[in-house]
Amino acid sequence: MKFTNSLLALASTLSLTTAKPVLAPRAANGTSLPAKTIFQFNETGTWFENLSVRPNGDLVLTTLSPKAQLWTLKEPWSAHPQISLVHTFQDGKPGLVGIAETKPDVFLVIGAQFVGEGNPVPGSFAIYEVAFRGANATTRKVIDFPEAKLANGIASVPTCGNTVALIGDSFADSLWRLDTKTGKYEVVLAVPQMAAPANASVPIGINGLKVHAGHVYWGNSATATLYRAKIDRNGYPVANATVETVTALDSDFVDDFAFDARGMMWVATNGDNEVDVVRGPGIYETVVGGPTLDTVGGDSAVAMGRTRFDRDVVYVSTSGVLPENRTEPAKVVAINRAGFR
Repeated sequence: MKFTNSLLALASTLSLTTAKPVLAPRAANGTSLPAKTIFQFNETGTWFENLSVRPNGDLVLTTLSPKAQLWTLKEPWSAHPQISLVHTFQDGKPGLVGIAETKPDVFLVIGAQFVGEGNPVPGSFAIYEVAFRGANATTRKVIDFPEAKLANGIASVPTCGNTVALIGDSFADSLWRLDTKTGKYEVVLAVPQMAAPANASVPIGINGLKVHAGHVYWGNSATATLYRAKIDRNGYPVANATVETVTALDSDFVDDFAFDARGMMWVATNGDNEVDVVRGPGIYETVVGGPTLDTVGGDSAVAMGRTRFDRDVVYVSTSGVLPENRTEPAKVVAINRAGFR
């Protein structure tokens, strides 16, 4: 998530377009990976904030604007992926942010009220659970979350019975732990590496969040740095564990990210309009986009394909905010990573 001055008057009705997915392999000379828009709304003022992938391969996308809506993009590897509205959240939550799968086809999403240029209304946050059953889905509110200042990234803890999630609070510089079965939530970690510097132009600290290989990973958007800390099976930070710096990117911002099967991190940079791959501590490269390019302009999140049809595809959601203060409708881009090593 990165709020800018480019949020326009928001359309109340959306129309849709699709495009053929990318199939070409990466060029042998190590240039940018091939990428193509596979879906795009028709109206500006639309903003895909985050995405996840169902076990059947369909994408699940949250919108920050113009409404708090959950969408699914069916068979994104096909020639003409079809978009479908899953749910519109009507209880005073006009924007959705993070999403995480807790167990197969069950997702948690964060909703809140936003005003002006995307400032959250104090006390307005809530966490919802969306459960898919085939083509249908049911939605329930898990908790009201009034203490959150900017609940943003969310990640499930798979070793804890599929009932625990960790939530990053970008304005409170902290990490919450939520038990979805009991509704209990608490702050479990608050360290300087989660905070935005006092002079940050965009004061968003902890943002993207993932649990991987016994650690919780997060990105500090304002410092464009990725960190991790060791956690136990229940999602609590291990006693006396140190916060490790994974890498600091040569970027103005980092947003959400995802791990591939080899443990590399694919990172959205939002206003830097590129996707970076982190291979290890201090080792990274830009694989798609660039500061003046529109290919993944305003990229907000990334996710890995889960089926035999798209196991070499990385999906990218965008906010519709482009370089040089231009805008376009929010879109989904497919990156072909076949042969990328």
